[in-house]
This record gives sequence, structure tokens and C-alpha cells, in this order.
Amino acid sequence: MKTSFPYSLLLIAGSVVCSAEEVSAQTPAQPVAMAAASPTDAAAPAVANPEKALPTTKDLLQKFEAVTGGHDVWTTFHSRSMKGVYQTEDGSGFAGIEVLSKEPNKSLSKITLSNGIVLREICDGKAAWIEDPRGGMHSITGPALASRVRRANFNDRSTMLVAAITGHVVGAEKVGAHNTYVMEFKPDKNITSKLYFDTDSGLVVRADDIIHGEEGDYKVETYLDDYRQVDGAFFPFRMRHVEKGSVFTVRMTQIKNNAPIDDSVFLKPESAPK
Repeated sequence: MKTSFPYSLLLIAGSVVCSAEEVSAQTPAQPVAMAAASPTDAAAPAVANPEKALPTTKDLLQKFEAVTGGHDVWTTFHSRSMKGVYQTEDGSGFAGIEVLSKEPNKSLSKITLSNGIVLREICDGKAAWIEDPRGGMHSITGPALASRVRRANFNDRSTMLVAAITGHVVGAEKVGAHNTYVMEFKPDKNITSKLYFDTDSGLVVRADDIIHGEEGDYKVETYLDDYRQVDGAFFPFRMRHVEKGSVFTVRMTQIKNNAPIDDSVFLKPESAPK
């Protein structure tokens, strides 16, 4: 059940940082109508009008920012509390997910398994570590730490938008029921990301990333739908995540923007190895 959330999701859901089964959402008003995109549906190169000129990167990002709430709305958020449910594709595994994040770059994710075992991953802005249910601690190091700290940046959505503008639109593909435009960019010199924008709504329905892990780099695909509004911003409430041959779904149940979060929850225990 060890996995990491794609870096490009910072563009989609603010600080959806984490490892394992962490994500975003709440109980908002009217959901944006979106057909579910299945990770088993191969992205086939097909769009209704193949002769139509592709939009520019700037066109895609401006529309995306507008339909997800706009810059002025996202900059009013300074912390976030999120809850959801994780389920494996075959239904054999369930877990409760809780994620706390706070600017500038602090995050805590808690995973509660069906047998009551609790796992936590924490980033205090400089260091990151995993706490196991027996009180053991595993520090995240090397490229994995650098990647983890980047993904903990609460305001990195704006930075990512700037990074993405240097990308380029590489074509049009089919993702599930969606016709999409595909944009490729490099949020970091060692990371390549792809975002698939629905040609009608402008929302991202798929994100591909290369993740730096302690066991090496690997590709992650995330399929997003059921966008809903929370405090004026739109979040995907359902994400299907594909990596290393495994598939799981995260369904969000609650999000609270600007939730009161004490900095003490991000402190590393003094007994932990330095």
C-alpha cells in the first residue's frame, strides 16, 4: 500500500501532497458533470475534429485556472484538512485517509487500515519521515526527500502553473469518454509530466508523472473526475491511481480550507533518528 502522489496534481488540487492514500475534497454544492475516466481505457489518439488547430499551452492553462476557481480564490487558502476513502481496484483493500497541510510546506497524512493499523507520513518543510504502528520511524532521504518536500509546498500550484507554461501541447487523445488535449512539461529537470485537458470543460481528467522513489523512478497515472466546488475552488472528488501494476481509487468525503492546524502536529519526535 506504499505509493506517492503525482507532482502534477499540485496543479489540479492545490497541495494534494502526500505519499500513499492521501488526497482532497469536501461536501460542496453542485458537482461539475464529468464522465469517469478509467485507467484501463488506453488513451487512443482520436478527437472529434483532427484538423482543428491545437490550442496553445497558455490557452489551456488560462481556461483551466478560470474553470477551477481562479487565482484570487486559490490564494485565500493557507491550510487544508482533507478526508477520504481508499479502495483497491479488486475491492480487497480499504483504508481511511486524512491529510493535513499548511503553508508554506508542511503536511501530514494518516492512513487507517481496516484492521485498525495506523500509518503516518509527515513533512515539516525540511525533513520527511514515515511512522509505523509500532513506533518505528523511517526517514525519507536523497532524491525522494527532495521530491517529497517539493510536493509539500502549499502554494506550489502557482509555481506549477508558471512551470507548465514552458511546456507544449503535443496532441489530442481520447481518455475514457473524454476528448482531450495533451500538454507535456517539466516541473523539475528530472521530472516529466503530462496533463490531459478535456476539450470542452477545460478540466484535467488525467495526469502522468515520473516519481522519484527510494527504490528508483517510476511512472504514475492518475485519472480524475467528479469535480466539485469547495469555497469557490473546484477539486476532483474521485481519483483512480495506477502505478507499478496496481490500481486504487480515492473517493473524497470532506475538505476544509483554512482549517486551524497547530504546527506541533508536524514536529519530529525527539527520539527519532536525525
